[in-house]
Amino acid sequence: MEKWRQAVELFLNDWKENEDVIGALVCGSYVTGNPSEHSDIDLHLLLKSGIDWRERGNKVVDGYLIEYFANPKEQILKYFHEEIASRSCVTAHMFASGEILFDKTGELGEVVKQSTDWMKKPFDEMSDISSEIKKYFLWDMQDNLHEVYKHSRKTFSFVYHCYLKEIYSTYSEFVGFPAASANKVIRFLENEYDKKKYMIPDFPDKVFQNLFVKAVVSSDTDEMVILYENITNHVLNMMGEFKIDGWKIRTPLDI
Repeated sequence: MEKWRQAVELFLNDWKENEDVIGALVCGSYVTGNPSEHSDIDLHLLLKSGIDWRERGNKVVDGYLIEYFANPKEQILKYFHEEIASRSCVTAHMFASGEILFDKTGELGEVVKQSTDWMKKPFDEMSDISSEIKKYFLWDMQDNLHEVYKHSRKTFSFVYHCYLKEIYSTYSEFVGFPAASANKVIRFLENEYDKKKYMIPDFPDKVFQNLFVKAVVSSDTDEMVILYENITNHVLNMMGEFKIDGWKIRTPLDI
């Protein structure tokens, strides 16, 4: 037996004795492949329905960091629903790509089946009002970046990369692409192995993809400004054009 599996079995010894625990599933890089020295072992413990607690924690066993999540089925399904509203399928992916270690009642198998269905669900489209507001902020960020470029070059790189992440998040939402943490953005754009591993589709706009990757890796300040302008103009054009002169938006009160 692989050493990491032995660590998981040791960790599960106490949990298996808990009558509230009816199943366990291991997931993450040790299951899907290519773990690094920074990889932990993700472990989901399925609890009986009707209990009034859940638990999340970390424990080192034989040198392996195990991150565990203990939830009843109802809580897990709620995570599926909440995450897809944020254009994420993190929990659903864990179950869809994981390996069942034990399933006393068959409920864990049902959760895994539902997780694959959630992975196929489309994200909600960006509303017209949200699109207009986000286009304004894209224009405003570009204007702010020009000001930083002219007057505060020491902070330029920091502002530039923060704004690039905002552009990526906005445009990803507009085209219906999954949300990603900063450390996975480039991997989800151009690493075929990671896209397959995390069940990520191809980005639907290759022009944006190429511009964005080039902008992220650039270290020449003058080039960075030009690339940022090109990306912003491309996104604004794809989202339906934008002119600051005369721009306005009227919405109902929210009081």
